[in-house]
Amino acid sequence: MRKILIFIDWYKPAFKAGGPISSIHNLTQLLGDQFNFHIITSSKDLNSHVNLKSIKTNIWQNVDKSKVMYLTKENQNVRTLKKIVDDINPDKIYLNGLFSYFFSILPCFLFKNNFEIIINPRGMFGLSALSHKRLKKSLFIKLTNIISLYKTICWHVSNDAEFKELNGNIKQVYKCQIIPNVPKNLIFNRKKRINKNELCLISVCRINEIKNIHFVLELLKGISIKCNYKIIGFIEDELYYKKLKNIVKLLPENIKVDFVGLLKNNEIENEIVSSDLFISSSLNENYGHSIVESLAIGVPVLISNNCPWFGLEKSSAGFRLPLDQVKFKEKILFFHNLNEDEYDKFNLGARNYFNNNISSDLHKNNYLNLLSL
Repeated sequence: MRKILIFIDWYKPAFKAGGPISSIHNLTQLLGDQFNFHIITSSKDLNSHVNLKSIKTNIWQNVDKSKVMYLTKENQNVRTLKKIVDDINPDKIYLNGLFSYFFSILPCFLFKNNFEIIINPRGMFGLSALSHKRLKKSLFIKLTNIISLYKTICWHVSNDAEFKELNGNIKQVYKCQIIPNVPKNLIFNRKKRINKNELCLISVCRINEIKNIHFVLELLKGISIKCNYKIIGFIEDELYYKKLKNIVKLLPENIKVDFVGLLKNNEIENEIVSSDLFISSSLNENYGHSIVESLAIGVPVLISNNCPWFGLEKSSAGFRLPLDQVKFKEKILFFHNLNEDEYDKFNLGARNYFNNNISSDLHKNNYLNLLSL
């Protein structure tokens, strides 16, 4: 079987980094019988100072349908990198993200002339993503264009918007394939409204400014219905989290907000099942695994037009709206006022949208071509 060497900053059992971890795990689960996947990653979770539990460091170990090496910081060096690549002699190298020195920049620089390299930018060319540490990122992109670092690279992006962002930043795009990320296969939950007198909202995301959670909290100030809003995710930006907590203090009594924090995947799925509506007001989302998982479970979604999922309303799966508080309020009230039969239509519509637009079966052949040709 062909050997695919994947570099990613964090991998299971790490989970704080969210989407990229899910993307790679779902990919290896989908194609693990067709390819030998080897994954190089760090030994710690995002912003953690201790090694992950239940792992062995600096040696290969089996994780589901792949072999993973969790490198400690002292082993993240050129010599280790060259030895790993020499030992495996991969057919292709797959990199995730752009700005990680060891897990993206260095392997691209060292091996682009001798190995086929695929880079998935993971939304890092988005305007909101580039605005964080703007000067450093801008200088890096200019330098890569000057030295033609990515001249012979194959890019993998998840949608047309990300393809435009790529071409707007990289002068020489040699080859690119547009294939959506691989979703997790979840069981459809035939469900009713949890409580007819209360609307249960949920967001699953890292707590940072790009996720734009304050937009939802601010609009909830002007809603008179009883609403329970759960926010699940890693607190990446403590200052932003404090800002959100201060907004919560100003909310009326009919609005209950709960910052749940970190949960394991199966716990997140249970929380989604126990919700009426998934909401995302993100400023930049190139895929959105939690959005996709909500649709798969059968929970309709209300998302910003910075998320890639079109045609939700036509499919009775939810709504994709510009970031306008009035429009978001209208839809929240719309879902609150649905009767059982009307909500049932959105429950079915969410899963049908997943089956018709997102399911891994739709894109498996494209991934086989990406990793084989």
